[in-house]
Amino acid sequence: MRRVVPIYLVVNTSRSMAGRLVEIEHVLAAFADELLYSPILGDRVRVCVVAFADSARCVLPLSDLTEIVEFPKLVPGRETLFTPLFILLTRLTDADASAHMASGVVYDRPLVLLVTDGVPADPGWQRAFDRFYRHGHPRIVLITIGVGEPQTREMGAAMRVSSMQMLGDAPDQPLVNQIKATLMDHLAPLVTSRRIIRSVDE
Repeated sequence: MRRVVPIYLVVNTSRSMAGRLVEIEHVLAAFADELLYSPILGDRVRVCVVAFADSARCVLPLSDLTEIVEFPKLVPGRETLFTPLFILLTRLTDADASAHMASGVVYDRPLVLLVTDGVPADPGWQRAFDRFYRHGHPRIVLITIGVGEPQTREMGAAMRVSSMQMLGDAPDQPLVNQIKATLMDHLAPLVTSRRIIRSVDE
């Protein structure tokens, strides 16, 4: 039975992220190139893009990036609120899982890459997160930009993340390269396991 690995790229688009959004957009194009280069990944990986600030919206439904002609633009919002984000993610992952299962496709445990340069401004956000976690059973990778280690670790603990990465804005380390590398690191076992299976079958 065919399997799909759903990735939800979740991007903070608050005012403080405005100068970084173009580079974040380039992540999609760079990742699409990687999927084209690796048919094993291209066959299984599907990507959804969610932008959040004072509200949250899906700017790219779960899609095969290799078939996208024009990638979405990210528009700055205001403050960083996590509650609307996790309410939306609960709805999206429920709908995506149901649609894939109805079509006979196995929907794997979702991988959420959450990119933020700030901490949540809404103190009650964890209620929405807990509901999302119970429904989606996601693997969460927290990527912070310019956020201190104590704040990053506090967010990571609250979201039960699989891993955390703290990025800076150094000119010699473009965000697009760092985020793409994180994505590929988490997908490497998929490529390795498929290669092993193929070699055994052959």
